[in-house]
Amino acid sequence: MTDKAYVLAAIGCSGEIAEVFVNGFIRQGVKVRLLARDAGKVSARYPQAEVIRGSMMRSSDVVPVLQGVDAAFLITPMGVRNDKSSEVAAARAVIDAARSANLKHLIYVSVLHADQASELSLIDAKHDVESLLAASGIPWTSLRCGSYMEDVFDVRVRQLAKGRFMFPVIKERRFTYTSQQDISRFVAQELLPRGEALNRGFNFVSPGTYSIHEVEQLLGKAQGKPVKASGKAAFYYLIRLLQPFFHWRGHRLSTIIPLVVYFNRYGYTDDGQSVATLFPEFRTTTLEEHLQRLLARDAKPDI
Repeated sequence: MTDKAYVLAAIGCSGEIAEVFVNGFIRQGVKVRLLARDAGKVSARYPQAEVIRGSMMRSSDVVPVLQGVDAAFLITPMGVRNDKSSEVAAARAVIDAARSANLKHLIYVSVLHADQASELSLIDAKHDVESLLAASGIPWTSLRCGSYMEDVFDVRVRQLAKGRFMFPVIKERRFTYTSQQDISRFVAQELLPRGEALNRGFNFVSPGTYSIHEVEQLLGKAQGKPVKASGKAAFYYLIRLLQPFFHWRGHRLSTIIPLVVYFNRYGYTDDGQSVATLFPEFRTTTLEEHLQRLLARDAKPDI
C-alpha cells in the first residue's frame, strides 16, 4: 500500500483485459479515475473508482480525466486485421489531451522489441506510439512487457488441470514473461512516489527465459502431475487456414494469429535493460511463483 493517496487516470482500462491492473491499483490504495463509454457498467464493476463517460478516441473526452491527476496509465486498443492504425490513432488522441491537461506523467503499457519497427502490427503499433511520446514533450515512461502470465496460463487453468497446455508454438522457442499484477504494484510503489518520468522505455519482465519444454516441466511440478504442451500441432495450421475468415469478420484473432506465427519464428525474449537493473529493490514475480500459486493442489485460483 502507498502512504500517499495518489490519483491515477486509467485510459483504455474499462474492459476485462485491464481488470487485473485496475484492481491492483485499488488494492495499492491508488485513487483511480477511469474513462468509459458505458460509465454505468464500469462504475458497477469498480465502485471504488471515479468513472467519467467518454471515448479515448476523442481528445476532448480524455482531457477531463487527465486534469489534476498525479499520472496517467495508458493501454492502447489492439487493432484488428493486423492493422495498427486504430491503435496509433488512439494514442494520438490521448497525447493531444495530455498536452492540453499539462499531464505530469504518462505511463504506457508497451511490449518487448518496441524500440524497433517490426513485421507485426502488435509490436509496430507500440513502436509508433513510443515514437510519438518521445516527440511529444510530455513526460513519459514505457513499460515493455513480455508474455503475460495471466493471459498464457490463468485462462487455461481448467485445461491444465487435465494435463494439457494448448499453445501452438514450437517447443524449442523461448519466452520471457511478465506478471500483470506486478505492473500495478510497480506503478504504485515505484513510479508514482518517484514523481518524475523516465522519458524512455525499458523491459518490464520477470527473470529468466523459458522454452516450451521447460514450461511443461514447471507446469507439471506446480500441479503435481505431468502437463503436455500441444506444440506446433494441427491446431496451428487450422488457425492459419482460417485467417482469411477472421480477417473478413474483423475478429481479434485476425491480429492474434500473426502473433502466433511470429512466436513460432522467433519466440519472445527480452534483450535490453530491464526493471531488475533500473529498480533493483523491486522484486518481480517469477514464473515458478505464479504457477505454484495458480496450480498448487490446495490453491483456489480466481478464473
